[in-house]
Parts: sequence; C-alpha cells; structure tokens
Amino acid sequence: MATYPDTSNTPNWQVSAPAIDYMSDEFARVYELTGARVTAPIAVEALRLMEPVPFQSRILDIGAGAGALSVPAAFSGASVVAVDIAPGMVRLLSDRLAPFPFASAHVMNGEDLRLPDNSFDLTFSILGISLFRDWEKGLSEMHRVLRSGGKACIASWKTLPGGGPFMVMAKALRTIFPDSPPPPASDAFVTLADPARVATAMQSAGFTDIKVVEFETIWKGYGGRAYLDAMRELHTYMAPYAALNDADRQKVDDAVLAIIEDYTVDSIVEIASPVLLAIAGKTSPQA
Repeated sequence: MATYPDTSNTPNWQVSAPAIDYMSDEFARVYELTGARVTAPIAVEALRLMEPVPFQSRILDIGAGAGALSVPAAFSGASVVAVDIAPGMVRLLSDRLAPFPFASAHVMNGEDLRLPDNSFDLTFSILGISLFRDWEKGLSEMHRVLRSGGKACIASWKTLPGGGPFMVMAKALRTIFPDSPPPPASDAFVTLADPARVATAMQSAGFTDIKVVEFETIWKGYGGRAYLDAMRELHTYMAPYAALNDADRQKVDDAVLAIIEDYTVDSIVEIASPVLLAIAGKTSPQA
C-alpha cells in the first residue's frame, strides 16, 4: 500500500496528492454515477435555451464527459459529435451513443479541435472550457467551428469550487483544516464565474448577441451514511482528500456527514448550486 508524507504539521490539502488518473475508464465510471448528477440538469437547461433545435442539427459537445448533453441531444434527433480529452470518458460515451447512427465520440483536445471551420449549427461546453489550460483558445476554437448564424452555449460555475459533492467536500475540508488555504482557483474558473467577464471573454472570441443567465442546478441522492458510501469513490479523485492519511480522512468523512444533514429532507439530499449559462451567436463578416 502506498504511503504519503506525515501531515501532522503540514497544511493538509497542500500536501502532494498521489497521482490521480482522470483519463481512465474507472474515473469515467465513477463520474457518471456521481458527478454527472450535477451536470445533467445544466445540460437539459442548456438545450432548452437553444430551442427550437431543428431535427438533425449538427451539434458539437466540447468536454462532453459522460454525455450529460450529448445523449439527450442524440435522442432529439440531432447529429452529435462529442469530444473529450479523456479516453476513458470517450469509451464510455461511445457506448452510450452507440444506438444513435448520427452520433459519435472522439478523443480530442478542445483547445485544438480537429474539425472544419463553420461546420456546426450549435456548439456547447457544459463546465468544460473552465477546466482548459488555455481556455481563451478553447473559446476561439468553439467560435471557429460554429457556422455563421449558429449558436453557442457555455456553462460555468458561479461560485467556487463548483457544485454538489465538490462543494460539500470543500466545506468539510475547511471545517477540519480551517487554517489551511484551499488550492488556488484557475484563471478560467475565476473569470468565467462572473457574468460580465464571461460576456467579455465570449465577445473577445468573436461571438455576438451574448446573453448570460443564471441557473440553479440540484444534485440529488440519499442522505446519511448512504451519501458517504455512494461518494466514497468520487472522493478519492478529489486531490485534497486523496492527499490525506487515513485518520484525517475519517475526520473529513465525519464532517461530510454533518454537513449534508443541512441538505437532507426525508432522507433525500438536495444540493443547489448556481451556474452561469452564456448563450451567443456568430455573425458572418459581411453582416
């Protein structure tokens, strides 16, 4: 069994975490069962904001993950191309999209899309671009592949560190380690958490007719020990938690159980989190 540095005199979530493989089939499986519950309502709302979506519209889903947007879009009759940098996610999503003849998933970096200019009617990124190293390039690529007259939608968290189980874990870590600062948020996360900055960033990428709306997504699950049991695998993919020794993990687990009581009614947990949805268009240069 791997051992990690003694954390007794060290800010616990600043200790180097063990290597975490976010590219794997195992992470894709865990995320689909747990984290995707918070992205699915966002994806449904993003599709609703784009209505009407013409039958067989060409849709690109950037950072598609487990398919919270791609699968319902394919059900609607759209022609869907889903891309993600993680091979595990793409393998999982390829299975989910297999019943749809006009849908496919591909391993691809959203900062460098291997796709033709002006080739999609609608482009989406549900919490994806805010994770990119060069998120501004990601927005530019999203604009490049969108046809003139098409529409784009990006979703980003309004509050750090995100929503659902990620928010609960952050609260638990602050409770147990109040003197340890959290990991710094990325530039993308901070910028895209503000409506005015989101609009400015999309305008800089070339988008027009930009509208930013706030939406509240809700993660649902069972409360009490059932919540902790269901989230245990996901927690091991959260770097600050993964860095802890067994004793400190137990303290954080106990804090998680106490925190979710505030979100639990009749044994059901409902965790609401604010999200920004930015909808924009692409105008031809001649317009």
